[in-house]
Amino acid sequence: MVIEKAKQGKYHERALVDLPTDFRQRYFTRRGDDFYITEDIKKLVTFKKHNLLADVYERNFDLIVCRNVLIYFTEEAKEKVYKSFHRSLRPGGVLFVGGTEQIFQPKRYGYKMKQSFFYEKFEE
Repeated sequence: MVIEKAKQGKYHERALVDLPTDFRQRYFTRRGDDFYITEDIKKLVTFKKHNLLADVYERNFDLIVCRNVLIYFTEEAKEKVYKSFHRSLRPGGVLFVGGTEQIFQPKRYGYKMKQSFFYEKFEE
């Protein structure tokens, strides 16, 4: 299952080539050609299955990553999800979407663009 694989926190050496050396040393343990995220970091991350249109959203997230999912949704469904993400983020929290999922009117959903594909929650 994909979630179980993600929980391992395993990355091949190639995946971390652009990561600063001090980050790699601080947050990863090397085993052969692979690097594993430290247990301290793993404790901070939760992986679970979530139906974006039907399930209840938790609150006060610093970051929501939703990449290459919403491209399959209708515009009405996207609007519902963007609003749900907004309610789930703490003030100043960030939504990161995929390259094909750019939000064209972020203010409409309570976001401001930080940089391409990164949207910060703001309160009016």
